[in-house]
Amino acid sequence: MRRHSVFLALVALLLIPAACTTRHAAAPVPEQPQSLLLISIDGFRWDYINRPGAVNLRALAARGVRAERMVPSFPSLTFPNHYTIATGLYPDHHGIVSNAILDPAIGKFGIGDNPAVREARWWGGEPIWVTAEHQHERAAPMSWPGSEAPIGGAHASWWRKYDVNQPRADKVREVLALLALPPDSTPRLVTEYFPDVDHEGHFFGPESAEADAAIAHVDSAVGAIVDGIAKMGLASRWNIIVLADHGMTPLSAARTIYLDDHVSLDSMDVVEFGPTTSIAPKAGHEAYIYDRLRRASPHLTVYHPSEIPARFHYGTNRRIPAVVALAEEGWNITTHPREQASTNPHLGNHGFDNQLLSMGALFIASGPAFKSGVVVPPFQNIHVYDLMAHLLSLRPAPNDGSLDSTRVMLRVQPKTRAASSP
Repeated sequence: MRRHSVFLALVALLLIPAACTTRHAAAPVPEQPQSLLLISIDGFRWDYINRPGAVNLRALAARGVRAERMVPSFPSLTFPNHYTIATGLYPDHHGIVSNAILDPAIGKFGIGDNPAVREARWWGGEPIWVTAEHQHERAAPMSWPGSEAPIGGAHASWWRKYDVNQPRADKVREVLALLALPPDSTPRLVTEYFPDVDHEGHFFGPESAEADAAIAHVDSAVGAIVDGIAKMGLASRWNIIVLADHGMTPLSAARTIYLDDHVSLDSMDVVEFGPTTSIAPKAGHEAYIYDRLRRASPHLTVYHPSEIPARFHYGTNRRIPAVVALAEEGWNITTHPREQASTNPHLGNHGFDNQLLSMGALFIASGPAFKSGVVVPPFQNIHVYDLMAHLLSLRPAPNDGSLDSTRVMLRVQPKTRAASSP
């Protein structure tokens, strides 16, 4: 498998003029296979497309296909859903069951710049960039959860670690530089990630002016990428999917459940706080925690993993701890010490029941493979992997999705294929 530094993407900017001037006008240009650009806007709720700042996204949707909403997998968190989109597997099956994980055999996992995210043992299944590279196609997963781990034994041809601090303008340049490489060198798959909308939605709430500004900023970046593709004459070759991992809902201090009002904090380790709170009881305290929290609040539902409803497709993985607490929409789970230590406002969140409208995510697809001006019914994000494999003419790895759930978007109908299973 080829390895290239991601810095070649930026160096390629200097090569764009040369690449354009070395083409002879009279020489026939061989037909190139279609390629795919996958863009994630973290926390972009399905209805944000109607906000004033989403001008370019509305135009892209009008030229292509938009879903009424895309349904995230449970739990509706960033890393589980980005990796579900990449693999077509439910979090229960690919193993990234939350943003923070405790695995008895490996240790602790958390998002951000830490050694765990670079450890391949955490990442089950086969992400689309590995599928591509194994079938001799170059891939460039930029800032996508999982991209910095050598899944399948090696990295993709180009990759960049998950980075919430990289400026939007640099991301735009990075994508366009990769697409501008000579046809015999460019990747067939490129991914990019924008965290802005999620960040502002968390701190200021989904209905805030700050969230609206973030929507406008990311919309402008997506518009710059789409315009750049058109100016390079690549619109007939590149399909574009713009999606989100989950939505966002408002929080209120009046809707808070404090764990330490009901159980001793010394009796447990909280693996992950949030609307879906993962709790690992200390030895001998499981029944105590389970029973006390079940009676704690009418706005809190507490499960053993074996009791989690089947519709969540969640609960069989060994990384799911003995107690899972799920808050009602708009409620928060925390402790008094944790709240007192917080220095930032937190007026929006996700991680709730994935079927809630507020957790629904954006999905837009445009390009030569897609119909124009079509709105399709809601579908689960497990089906995106098979769609991407089809667009790239790849044999999909076993997964929980099916191309039959997205084929209505396509101009040319593929042959029916039965749903895969892990």
